[in-house]
Amino acid sequence: ASEPKERKARKSLSKKGARHQQLYFLICRKSLNMMGDDEFSSAGNESNEGRSLIITVSDPKKESEGINSYISYKVNTQTNLPEFNYGQFSVIRRYSDFIWLSEQLARDVPGAIVPPLPEKAVVGRFSAEFIESRRRLLEKFLNRLGAHDELSASKYFRLFLQADDGGLASAKAERKAEQIAVKKSGLSGISNWFDETMNSISISMGNSGSEKGGLGTKSPADEKIDEVVAYVNNLEVQMGNVAKHTTGLMKRNRDLANGLFEFGLSFTLLGQMETDPLSTALTKLGHTADQLSLLYTEQVAKETAKFEEPMYDYIRVLGAVKAALNARAKHKHALALACVDLDNKKALAAKLAGQPGKEERAALAEHAVEKAHADVAHARDAFERVSARVIREMERFKREKANDIRRVVLDYTAMQIEHNKRLENHWQALLPELEAIPNAPPAGFADDYAYSRPPPPIPPPPPRGADDHLGGSSADTPDLVGV
Repeated sequence: ASEPKERKARKSLSKKGARHQQLYFLICRKSLNMMGDDEFSSAGNESNEGRSLIITVSDPKKESEGINSYISYKVNTQTNLPEFNYGQFSVIRRYSDFIWLSEQLARDVPGAIVPPLPEKAVVGRFSAEFIESRRRLLEKFLNRLGAHDELSASKYFRLFLQADDGGLASAKAERKAEQIAVKKSGLSGISNWFDETMNSISISMGNSGSEKGGLGTKSPADEKIDEVVAYVNNLEVQMGNVAKHTTGLMKRNRDLANGLFEFGLSFTLLGQMETDPLSTALTKLGHTADQLSLLYTEQVAKETAKFEEPMYDYIRVLGAVKAALNARAKHKHALALACVDLDNKKALAAKLAGQPGKEERAALAEHAVEKAHADVAHARDAFERVSARVIREMERFKREKANDIRRVVLDYTAMQIEHNKRLENHWQALLPELEAIPNAPPAGFADDYAYSRPPPPIPPPPPRGADDHLGGSSADTPDLVGV
């Protein structure tokens, strides 16, 4: 009789486990949405002058089938800014569109910290939990852009938010045509060479006669950037440690939620094997453990949204900070190479000057020197502009990081206080119920206090007249032993 009951309990366990998984996703989604509302309601997209730009990402939908399938998102914008055509509008975008926007902003505003995008996924990219997490992070990406003065002023940002599918496709094609033109001109090879050698090239301009004091010694900006680089590298290590241990903590809490669920079920099954009052006590304990399992499931969802993901998000932000520093390094090397080119052309012009029969070549060399001067001036202007932007971005990053981490720590502390109060309330509610259960009967009543549930009652005697077929009354009929 116990085996069917156990199988039934296991089926109940399976159903409850599925219910816990569904509940976890629903709680996680609610917590993620709540986090977005808290973070962006005053994220800086509304200025003192009443300028407002509110962006939400909603309605993820799977498009197409097979290997060409992808998730589309609805990007909703509500604004009073005059640079937009309408006050409220929506467009449909996919993840690759967000990547394109990020790349264009990095080229259009070099040295700016372009907010990071959520990482790609090879496995599970169509799971409900992953899609919801990506939706939220894409929304954070756009709102960070909207809160950035320079990035939000880019034509590519406005185009992304309000262009229809045809307009976005035309902009992509135009940009691609520009890149092809650059490639044909040969400038692309130089750019790629910069990318490959920028970390190893070392050009000293200390002996440059035309550029003394230019790049041979470190400027105050260079020293400040060196401090930033050291700070970012150390911060990345420490944030990585925090993220790693946070993941371990989240895993422990998930295991604890599952353990409490199994713990509660085991006590419920044990209570079914006992009689009252012990049966009631065990059942109530099992029910409380099941409720605590739900509390831990909810807590894990909240901690994931408001603590674990912000930690990993800031690791991605540090990658964006390094990209901004990288842009400054590229422009610095471009200036250094322009200065080297100028010195070489000046040396050639000096060599040709005054040589009989080489007047035409000397004139061309002088013209090349003038052009090289212009190139140096242009490279220096671009470098100084990007360098100033990077320094501003670093100050902005440190300021916002301090506020963000402070908010994350405060939220985490408040969550722990609330969670532990709710745990205590459940245990406090259980205690009087257990204390109200009477003790087992005294030892003299041990025979009446069965080891299992009471046996079924003895059936009543057969009705009178049931023995008429024996040929007389029951009183005249002798007992039939063994019949």
